[in-house]
Amino acid sequence: MHPKRKRIFNAAVNQFSKKGASSTTMSEIAREAEVGKGTLYRYFENKEDLISSLINCGFKNITEEVKAEISNIEQPVKKLKKSIEVQLEFYDQNRNFCRFLTREFWGYKNKFSENIKEIRNSYTVIIEDIIAQGKEKMIFKDLDPELAAVSLIGIVNITALHWFMFKEEFSVDKIKEEVIEIYFNGLIR
Repeated sequence: MHPKRKRIFNAAVNQFSKKGASSTTMSEIAREAEVGKGTLYRYFENKEDLISSLINCGFKNITEEVKAEISNIEQPVKKLKKSIEVQLEFYDQNRNFCRFLTREFWGYKNKFSENIKEIRNSYTVIIEDIIAQGKEKMIFKDLDPELAAVSLIGIVNITALHWFMFKEEFSVDKIKEEVIEIYFNGLIR
């Protein structure tokens, strides 16, 4: 990624996570990124284009990290556990992105329906495929892989968001253990 584009992304994520996209101006982003407003518009048509690019870039990064981490793992349970760990670690290292993502992406799903489809066709499918493999090997119950994948991703996303928004400390190791325990073993003793 070009250094200026990266500075713009970082500035936008920082501003959007603090104020929300609707309250952030392109001038504020340009100022924080230390680029001219014209440079900003050379890279992005408008604020929605910038938001869409941020969403795509973030999920591309998560997807690539998960793929790399699970590429040498054969066992479906271990693959799912690793995907949970990678996603939570990504959010821990990119907290402002997590805040931005939740605020802008999930809050305005109609505006970003193409981004949602792209995520469905990249990240969600990875998890779905792992679950389908485990189902075929009779390791996992005969449940709908799509529903199981979306449920897992939802648990991870909302748990991370909750900690970022309402808690002082984000203990990624504790959260990984708890999410894995709840997803694989449930709450009932």
